[in-house]
Amino acid sequence: MGNTNNIIACLQQNAKDKPNDIAYEFLTDLSLTTQSITYRQLMVDVTQIAKNLLENVSPGESVLLLYPPSIEYIKAFFACVMAGVVAIPLYPPKKNNKSDKVFVVAKASKAKFALTTQKDLPSISLFWKDNSESKISFLGTEELIDTPSNRVLPPISLEAPAFLQYTSGSTGNPKGVIITQGNILANTQYLERLSGAHEKDIFVNWLPLFHDLGLVTAILLPAYLGCKSVLMAPATFVRNPVVWLKAMTQFKGTIGGAPNFAYDLCTDKIAEEELANIDLSNWRIAYNAAEPVRYETLSRFTERFSSSGFTLNSFYPSYGMAESTAFISGGNGNDDLQVLYIDKSELADNKLSIVDEGSPNSVVFVGNGLTDELHSLKIVNPTTKNVLPDGEIGEVWFSGPSVSPGYWLQNEVSKQTFDNRLPSDGDTIYLQTGDLGFIYDGHVFITGRSKDLIILKGKNYYPQDLEATVKYCDGSIHPGFTAAFEENDKLIIVTEVNRNAMKTLNSEQLVQNIARSIYNQHNIAVDDIVLLRPYQIPMTSSGKIRRKQTKMLYAKNALASLYNKISREEMIKPTGDVESSIHEIWCEILEIPEISVSTGFFELGGNSIKAIQIAAAVAERYKALKLDENKILECVSIKEMAELITLSLMKHAQSDNMAGAIRI
Repeated sequence: MGNTNNIIACLQQNAKDKPNDIAYEFLTDLSLTTQSITYRQLMVDVTQIAKNLLENVSPGESVLLLYPPSIEYIKAFFACVMAGVVAIPLYPPKKNNKSDKVFVVAKASKAKFALTTQKDLPSISLFWKDNSESKISFLGTEELIDTPSNRVLPPISLEAPAFLQYTSGSTGNPKGVIITQGNILANTQYLERLSGAHEKDIFVNWLPLFHDLGLVTAILLPAYLGCKSVLMAPATFVRNPVVWLKAMTQFKGTIGGAPNFAYDLCTDKIAEEELANIDLSNWRIAYNAAEPVRYETLSRFTERFSSSGFTLNSFYPSYGMAESTAFISGGNGNDDLQVLYIDKSELADNKLSIVDEGSPNSVVFVGNGLTDELHSLKIVNPTTKNVLPDGEIGEVWFSGPSVSPGYWLQNEVSKQTFDNRLPSDGDTIYLQTGDLGFIYDGHVFITGRSKDLIILKGKNYYPQDLEATVKYCDGSIHPGFTAAFEENDKLIIVTEVNRNAMKTLNSEQLVQNIARSIYNQHNIAVDDIVLLRPYQIPMTSSGKIRRKQTKMLYAKNALASLYNKISREEMIKPTGDVESSIHEIWCEILEIPEISVSTGFFELGGNSIKAIQIAAAVAERYKALKLDENKILECVSIKEMAELITLSLMKHAQSDNMAGAIRI
């Protein structure tokens, strides 16, 4: 957007030039019912919230954003940016909802205020008081909108922090990446230049708004361009992935994306009959980011949905991280997909040997484009700090106006990561990404994380390559849920079994297949293989495997195997119709034949995806009760959930009796 010098100026310009155009449209349910807001109304509400926010908070102070995915979230975020208050995008802390991260971030950031909806404010503030040691004052944005204010808003400085993106690594020592007003402008302009995105585009996404990929590509970039962004909650996509493609069809979406696992989920979960009216021919930029891009995933997705108009070259593989606002490299929007086949044996010796497609003992890498003239990407020898020539593997270093100035309140750690110089380029400060890769034919190819690299007997092995081998070696494997790592000079594979294989699983045969496939494709023996039920491996908020945490659990013998955990449990069988009904739903969704009604959900390997599926199934079975799914999600066991349903049935019966009495 031409002459605007910050993201708020972009909003103001959009409100002036296209006041009645829809800025954001939010899908509220699986039937594609939506709520929307125009650029004019967005600007009015954001301004009012910003003015009243400054009646409570000073510019430069940090504020937690504790909203479910919604237009209210977007208003609160932009209001913070407008007021010069540092936003911390998070999510509402609730029972069984990864609340620990929210509490740890609140403490680390030293935030004193939090914004949420008026509806959620009482429950969140009460839950906070009972579970967190941080003292927080809560404000509801609806009240801020309705309160008159003549407050003068401060000018926006490009050097000032706009928001903090807390990385999805260790919750024990979270790092808040400082994203300045200038970083926002630089990264959105950078994305516009490289991808070719423009104001006629229509974005359709389901990504978490508290994560950098969703915040930048679904909120900030559309605001900068002045186009329309259609959004849905991640849970909506998880419940039924075809909703994303239906929204792409209905709104004629041209840009949308997700991490690699989401494309696999669409390929594996969407039934043929659901594709009858799907049209993906307008989808010209399907970005794949936030985790390693797998060519197998791109090929499978294209083959599955080509009849719906999707083409392989619509994929836009890109590379980035929170420390660079979001985006580091990508193609020019019109490039063909760049693919290289590399000899595995040579790669183990840290050498690059390109072979023909289909060559035995090869691994496929997908190119992620490169940078433009305002940014610089180098492949560096991390020991000598010398820049390596094209075709050699080293650490990725990045510089330019998109790079964050550092971590919030962590100067020493910031210096190590952000304040790096090259002997050949002493004046330029580089971000040390911690990623390994190489440049070839104008594209950067990412081979893995340096901290995750497995070194055994002098050979280098990239965990994602071993994990991909496991993923496709047997139909019993839960795709995308495998962790490979080294422990005491031994190769360990931890993988999950998919739900369809639970009842007929031959564990010994599966372990043999995994070991044989790893040896045949990588010429290395596996020392230990652990099989788990679905959704037990720790994951980040963006769907990445937490290898370090999985390794820690393995070392502590805290990974319950598929059979051992069930055999150790004291089995309490369900009693009564309600408990039996809930027990049936839990067993089906968690893929466990028998569950004790008192056993906790997360003890059984449950996660947020399974929780949403159980809540939806229970709500559907007891449809007449019109149950609040959030209340269902707070139940930690079958017994507790059955008690909630029983109480609701009693109230429903009493209500019917009262209605009958009145009619008489």
